[in-house]
Amino acid sequence: MESSVASNARFRTPEGALLSTADVVGKGHGLRVLLAFFKTSCPICRLTWPYLQRLHEAYGGKTVHVVGVSQDDAVSSRAYYAANGGATFDLLLDPEPTFVASNAFGVEAVPHLVLLSPEGVALDVFAGWSKNRMEALALRLATAKAISFVPVVPPGDPVRDFAAG
Repeated sequence: MESSVASNARFRTPEGALLSTADVVGKGHGLRVLLAFFKTSCPICRLTWPYLQRLHEAYGGKTVHVVGVSQDDAVSSRAYYAANGGATFDLLLDPEPTFVASNAFGVEAVPHLVLLSPEGVALDVFAGWSKNRMEALALRLATAKAISFVPVVPPGDPVRDFAAG
């Protein structure tokens, strides 16, 4: 899947500053950017979260810039990061009631992952949890920069194969 990115998407930092899609892509410093849209009340988001953190630990800063995009306020989003393994990737906000960025990226359910090229083109989009899609994403990221593949889902991990968002 390859298409244009919604150029008018606006995100908010936890401190209140506004960022455009181009700003977010620019913070990737020439790397692909993975936008992970989520809600703090979403059980499938909680299932996905540790694997996003593993993806960030294995590939963040090398081949991808991971960004969590919360559909909640800054306080509950920061608490979510702390409660779910102390996520170390960036946090942006797209709070109710407008969901400007979510609407621009066609988010209908969370988690919703969007992989952007360094030029801001959508390379892949998927919603919900899929063990196979997460591992395919990790392989794609490793291959893109010819680095060693690190499984995001460790062998023997009992996580289910799929869960709709």
